[in-house]
Amino acid sequence: MSRSSSILRIPRTLAAPAFLICALFAAALLAPPPTAAADRVTIVLNWLPGGAHVPIYYARDAGFYKKAGIEVEIRSSQGSREALSALGAGKAQFAITEAAELFSRRADGLKPVGVMAYFNKSPNAVLALNGSGIRRIADLAGKRIAAPRSSLPRILFPRLAGEGKINLKEVHWVSLAPAELMPALIAGKVDAVASSTMVAHQYRVAASKKGGALSVLPLADAGVNIYSLVLAAPKAFITKKPGLAKSFVRATAEGVAAALERPGVALKIFLKANPAAIRPRARAEWRVAHSLIYPLEARRSPLGRFERSRIEEMRKILTRIRNLRTVSSSIDVYSNELVPALRPRPGAL
Repeated sequence: MSRSSSILRIPRTLAAPAFLICALFAAALLAPPPTAAADRVTIVLNWLPGGAHVPIYYARDAGFYKKAGIEVEIRSSQGSREALSALGAGKAQFAITEAAELFSRRADGLKPVGVMAYFNKSPNAVLALNGSGIRRIADLAGKRIAAPRSSLPRILFPRLAGEGKINLKEVHWVSLAPAELMPALIAGKVDAVASSTMVAHQYRVAASKKGGALSVLPLADAGVNIYSLVLAAPKAFITKKPGLAKSFVRATAEGVAAALERPGVALKIFLKANPAAIRPRARAEWRVAHSLIYPLEARRSPLGRFERSRIEEMRKILTRIRNLRTVSSSIDVYSNELVPALRPRPGAL
């Protein structure tokens, strides 16, 4: 063997490790980059999980938030004020809350912003037993109507008077706590209650046990249709993390749209996530919510969009009735900047 040939020969014991190193290096170059950690967001509901919240659970468990790179925790509360307080305390970034509360909380300095109209149609309603003679709002004249003194359906009655639907002097109010309303109506102690279409199923069940039936008179059908539930976030959060805020609102809107189009599937996912939920009640609530989120009369605009005229009207009503400090601009309270232009076709439920 010549000297030159011996120099070019590589021992087998060295060749294998060198080949292995090259292979590993090539594999490292071709490997996909590590997945970025998902952003974490907490959303607080306006109450315990119920039929109204089916789309939120569907957006989470059907993968809409995951697709957007967001890990979402859903928490319950004991009402809209508690949900907004969670925003103020930094315990959550988004909340489902009553639209009217945003004006009150603006006055308190929290500055939450409504970023999506969750219920486009108002669920506020008068509930009465069949046989009471109450079939329309005008029939409430001379009747006993029960409601908490400061409840939203009750404080909207002056607006009904403005629409020429009823003479307030002929209405006899009975102030009761929320838990006292249903027993009082079923027992005949009052003729009607000012409440919500979302709880009509519970009243129907109670009435049926006494051999009765229920009449539901939505205030929206009488011309008083202020915004109800909205998706809200602190203005500071939107300013600090605009990309995350927009991604969350988009994923929520996409989940809501899909839930409207596949209501049966969405309900199954909700019930799986909430095994303690009473199924007939959740189904009835979802049926009502399904009709309120994107009703036929709202479909001239994309899902979740606010109309300035309705916002201004609501602000005037609440400022006059609740004696709130006037906010400088309704654009600061509600915004369409984050919600995408979606026009779902709600399916049958």
